[in-house]
Amino acid sequence: MTWAELLKAPPPLTMKGLRAFMERWKPGSTEGFKPATAVQIAALAQPHGGLDALPPVYSDFLAAMGASTGSFRLTFGTTSISALLEDREDTQRERPDPRRYVKVAIGEELPEDRYPDEFFELFRPTPDGRDAAIVRIHEDDLVRGKQTAKRPFATFSDWLRAVAVSRVVLETEPRKQTKSYSLGEKPEAVAKTYEFFSRLGFSLTELGASSAIIPLEHRKYGATILISAPSLWIPRAGVELRARDKTQQRILEEAISDHEEELSDD
Repeated sequence: MTWAELLKAPPPLTMKGLRAFMERWKPGSTEGFKPATAVQIAALAQPHGGLDALPPVYSDFLAAMGASTGSFRLTFGTTSISALLEDREDTQRERPDPRRYVKVAIGEELPEDRYPDEFFELFRPTPDGRDAAIVRIHEDDLVRGKQTAKRPFATFSDWLRAVAVSRVVLETEPRKQTKSYSLGEKPEAVAKTYEFFSRLGFSLTELGASSAIIPLEHRKYGATILISAPSLWIPRAGVELRARDKTQQRILEEAISDHEEELSDD
């Protein structure tokens, strides 16, 4: 797939693809997945206008691992549907407009503070309608407009892609084998990096891709890379590399080092 084709029709993320990628790189990593029930999903969707109001990728997520993501922790908190439904039982709290926001994660409680929550912005769907923008902010701050929400990932799909690659590839031992490269602030760096690795024989994985988060893999080399576009969260493009074999890792590192200035174009 060329860069122009990826921009025009980015391949979507599916839970089947997520599971396949994770199990190939780390067998047993999805064993803790537990689906939410149809009754739970309907109850969660009801205040937002029913099942059709939920982004399809989120409905798929709930049906695959809505009850538990096992060891695949997405955030400092919980995405459990039982916790989300229990949280809603507190009718004394003011909530954001359910036609605009869906809470998908509750921040973890700490003795001195609490991590922020995660919300879909239903009014900002992706062009294909499968996903929507996602923001990180405490619910009280969202209701009162006290703070600007953070956007570490553009969509729920990008969030899942980035965490999946990190958990089962980049963060595995020995961690020092994973190499990271900063490619500057220019958006063109992402296209150049994608095309560079495509020429080396890397291709898209079962995780799909977007213009912001692009996992690529070379089956013969046993290597995976994660390309990230500049964002408000991290204003520089980057690429992370990990190969199963140390020799192959060094070869790829040398290839990147030889072209790093060309790719960043700063």
